[in-house]
Amino acid sequence: MRSAGSGADKGPEAGNVNSSGVGSSSFGAVGDNATFRWELKRTLTNVAWLPVSACLVIAATIGFAVFAVAQWPGGPQVQYVWAYVLGALALLTAGVGALYPAGRTAQARDAVRRAADARRRGTVRAVLVGAAALCCGGAALAWVDVDRTGEVEAEMTIRGPKAVDENGGTFTVEMARPASDDVRNKLRLTLAITDSIPDTATCVGMIKAGITAVTPGVTPSTREVPARSTVDFDLGGQRGPLRFTVAVRPETGCSMSLARARGTLHND
Repeated sequence: MRSAGSGADKGPEAGNVNSSGVGSSSFGAVGDNATFRWELKRTLTNVAWLPVSACLVIAATIGFAVFAVAQWPGGPQVQYVWAYVLGALALLTAGVGALYPAGRTAQARDAVRRAADARRRGTVRAVLVGAAALCCGGAALAWVDVDRTGEVEAEMTIRGPKAVDENGGTFTVEMARPASDDVRNKLRLTLAITDSIPDTATCVGMIKAGITAVTPGVTPSTREVPARSTVDFDLGGQRGPLRFTVAVRPETGCSMSLARARGTLHND
């Protein structure tokens, strides 16, 4: 007589076990022909790749920011506005994309509505992550553009007399050879001629000076300017050091000095 609890007498099909559900499967001694099937209700595409991508965008943006600070090209801060704005937008939108809820906590009334809600939320999340990636790339391109073509300070040296009187005199302004990454098409030269004797009546408003580009190919070759002035020179392809002379003709009783010469290399 066969025992009702004996599984060995029920034939081959009695040993075939199908296990399905959410979670990891476990193996046990249930028979030689046991089969397990583990199912995840939502695919990995919908569950993981969007928040992971958002986190990658955040990491990439922060990493590039660290690199940009370490390799800062200098120049006026206003030329980095687009890099700042796009970088901030990348972090903001990526953060929202990472934290955006994948589904509602309350159950929808039916499966159709649940599926539609999941698709809508997935689309919104994908758009946020895509926008963050574009902003990150835009910030990087904006910084690279400034690094290659933006304004950079040039090293200027003033040589000549300490001061010139009413007989006039000439100062020499020299620009050192720029680094290969700092070569630009133009030089913006700013001069400040001041009174060499501070306690006397100022003569700044009555001073005229003549700037001459000694280096061949630089235009304009000569320009007459007031005591405080800025002149833009086209370098004509010059990539090496530059030299200028500044001839100052003070009025009678005045003594003047060239207090400052500041150079800015740029392309616009």
